[in-house]
Amino acid sequence: MTHLYFGKKILTFFIGIVALFLLSASESGAQNDALTTLSGRVIDGTGQPIAGLTVVLVPVQDGNGAWFPIEVEGHDWPDDPMAFQGETDAKGRFVITDAIVGPVLLGLFPYYKPEAQILKVQIGDMFLYPGGGAVGGGTVFTLEPGEYIENVEITVRQFLQLRARVLKMDGNPLANAKRIDFTVKQLSLDGELDGSRSWTTETDTAGNFVQYVPCYADGPIFFFMSVTYQEHQVQLDPIVVKPEDLMHETVFTFKDPIIPDALGNAPRHFHASASAIVDGGLDAKGVWIVNPGNGHAYKKIRFSGVEDAIAQAAKENAYLVAINDESEQNWIEWAFVPHRTLIGLNDTEKEGQWQWHSGEPVTYTNWARDEPHDTDKGDEDYVILFANQWVDIGPGDIRWRFIQSVLLEKEETSLKK
Repeated sequence: MTHLYFGKKILTFFIGIVALFLLSASESGAQNDALTTLSGRVIDGTGQPIAGLTVVLVPVQDGNGAWFPIEVEGHDWPDDPMAFQGETDAKGRFVITDAIVGPVLLGLFPYYKPEAQILKVQIGDMFLYPGGGAVGGGTVFTLEPGEYIENVEITVRQFLQLRARVLKMDGNPLANAKRIDFTVKQLSLDGELDGSRSWTTETDTAGNFVQYVPCYADGPIFFFMSVTYQEHQVQLDPIVVKPEDLMHETVFTFKDPIIPDALGNAPRHFHASASAIVDGGLDAKGVWIVNPGNGHAYKKIRFSGVEDAIAQAAKENAYLVAINDESEQNWIEWAFVPHRTLIGLNDTEKEGQWQWHSGEPVTYTNWARDEPHDTDKGDEDYVILFANQWVDIGPGDIRWRFIQSVLLEKEETSLKK
């Protein structure tokens, strides 16, 4: 009798242990399947909230040192990968719920054409900074099961929203056009930043497209914009974009007939690329560019004659350019297209005695072979840049009628848009 009682106690204890184990295993399994929540706000560099941005958590996998979005079998994601997302409200706040655990990329949508750049992410006392090659411009970390992460602060730099309309030569919109190549060359006023970006986009029924363009300079920057379609290109005059400018509207009008798009049903495809260096010869006509070597500002303008060029220079407290050394010559070649461009060197007062319009002494020359010299075409009292060298010329030379640009220079570097 006593033995039977002891056996029941052992059995009861054993059943309790098994039940406890099963309960623990069940809770552990439930926790592994638990989803996480992330909330916080998005601000700019001055602390102001940013509304209308889509913050996302993209599940990613390690691809030998690089993170790639996880592909979902049976689902096609032509523009954006699978992600858990939340949109910022007027106070910049967002909430992302039901996110799976594991490695995720905290970023912004649209994934391949983002509207802003994440500068840093603060989670408690931890700061995360996106890597230079981070896909989607975000930062990667791991979410734990059932975790609730709140008060996340994401600091971003907003991109310029370009609203563009593309017109055919007859003024009608280039509607529903596929694979239009849009390019922006950028140059800061001090020459410290230069780069080029291009995207492939398409127009809507009214010939419009919208593109968000990164601006990485802390000050004003030149934008040289162009679109290419069916080997036809339209390039606009450069504009100056300031850090506070968040939107710009423009119109591209082709000068040649456009053949109807035979690939109208082609699938959407976006591609973004960036190069560290812009080829020389941006031909920044009509805008002042500062040479960091001497702090002087330069501008290439059109003119109708020497007197007109001098008058225009006087109105801007400037003078016809004086090139004083090889580094200045090289910078001018890099920043402009100086072919057949008038400079300030002349010998109008005394034949063979060359002087600069600014009154500076002539300390450097870059004459082409057999220059300077007069010909039977009359006095050649002025100088142009021709194939990056100096050539003297006068009104009697047939080439004179093709000279329409002059380069100005001034010491004043406070520039206005």
